[in-house]
Amino acid sequence: MEGTLWAIVPPLVAIVLCFVTKNVLLSLFVGIFTGGLLLNSFNPITAVGYSLEKIVQSIADEWSVKLLLFNLMMGAGIAFIWKLGGSKALADWARNKIKTRRAAEVWAWLLGIVVFFNDYINAAIVGNVTRDIFEEHKISKEKLAYILDSTAAPVATFFISDWIAYQLAMIQSGLEQAGISDVSPLVAFLKSIPFNFYCIFTIAFVGIIAIGRWDFGAMLKAEYRSQRFGKTSRDGASPMLNVDFELGKPKETKPMIKTFVLPILALIVVTVVGFYYTGAKVGGESLIEILGNSDAATALLWGAFAMTITGVAIALVYKLMDLAETMKTILEGFKLMLLACAILVLAWSIGAVTKDMKLADAVVSTVGEQASFAVVPAIIFLVGMFISFATGTSWGTMAILTPIAIPIAYKITGDAMLSASVMAGVVFAGAIFGDHCSPISDTTVLASIFAGSDHMDHVNTQFPYALTTAFVALVLYLVYGFFKISPFVLLPVGIVLLILIARYLHKRDLSKLKSILERA
Repeated sequence: MEGTLWAIVPPLVAIVLCFVTKNVLLSLFVGIFTGGLLLNSFNPITAVGYSLEKIVQSIADEWSVKLLLFNLMMGAGIAFIWKLGGSKALADWARNKIKTRRAAEVWAWLLGIVVFFNDYINAAIVGNVTRDIFEEHKISKEKLAYILDSTAAPVATFFISDWIAYQLAMIQSGLEQAGISDVSPLVAFLKSIPFNFYCIFTIAFVGIIAIGRWDFGAMLKAEYRSQRFGKTSRDGASPMLNVDFELGKPKETKPMIKTFVLPILALIVVTVVGFYYTGAKVGGESLIEILGNSDAATALLWGAFAMTITGVAIALVYKLMDLAETMKTILEGFKLMLLACAILVLAWSIGAVTKDMKLADAVVSTVGEQASFAVVPAIIFLVGMFISFATGTSWGTMAILTPIAIPIAYKITGDAMLSASVMAGVVFAGAIFGDHCSPISDTTVLASIFAGSDHMDHVNTQFPYALTTAFVALVLYLVYGFFKISPFVLLPVGIVLLILIARYLHKRDLSKLKSILERA
């Protein structure tokens, strides 16, 4: 079964079940078990053993352990912000400063662009800063999750972050595979940015939707529910994070804004210092090299720990809690994140199953290397979308496709810089599509967590938006391939197309919604 298209079955089973049952944990485990059956001659006993082993391996990995601890510590930090009244203080401030739904959404969008140094920390910070403001303005949890998800990985891929260091390494690998020695990976990366259509369009589309108020599809229904009935989550939803239910009402009647600002500031400062310290410890002359050598998981864990300790310190110094209450709050915060941690573990496990079944090899061999350069960017983009959506990992997709795509393009064109820059941009775009919207992607899960959204509600409402930007990107890759029009011309064209599409779909779906309501 390895290396054949049978390898798509486990993630496909998991994804389909996610949509059908709305039960992410069950769906992921069934997907893992399906892989175990295929790899163990349909023996259910050995398949169960294989499935459990994959889960154990996922938990035992050092990176995974640190990220799980990061999530638990973030839960504790969030618990302190909530119980000490920080969230209420922020909502009180926002009530005077951010007076409209549009302003709240635009602020979240811009904040998501500013927090660019890591996709995980982006979702954590922006989610914590905006969650109660969105609640105040009765904006759906699904909308917040969409904004978080669309300004996390798509933003981190462009600016100075741990992502760039990894992407440079992938470009270097592709250049080596192609036998290219006279192209700088950094220069190739910088020239690849205009070709990363999907990420650029995704970031822009958030602004288009927020400013124009042009929601459509399932998101329009979610927003109508929030505005009309004041329900920011649907009836029967299972929010990934529900601080009000789990922690109760804040105990501080006169909340201080510092109980919000100081823990978040500690999170940011310690994480940034952690990135630099762990990278500089290994070595590196430039900031990019230092980031490339940094231990992102360690830096994130340090930051979340600092956030929690700051909450404890505020509680004790201002006599808002005694020591026993602070320990209880930490445990309550851990409890907030248990479901999210379970989903992350199973998502990593099914990723390991697809690796064992050599899904990437099967997809690449099916596509083949014989194609005109006119269609190569579009084909590589589609393959990247497929692999990343099925596996839920953008970095894994980059590692698979970059060493293949650059040699293919170089073999066809003979142009080293063109091959490296175009293919890098296309691969990164396709890879981030799945990371952005697959239900088994860790960043999609984290967006649901920090928005406090039901996970599958987030996936269902975001998917039409992701497909819209992916469709426009695909069309423009074909236009570039056939006509060699500069990406600096195609990018504005793409944004105009997105505006027109969003406006049309909004009017169409709004008309349908009104018709349904009139008949009800």
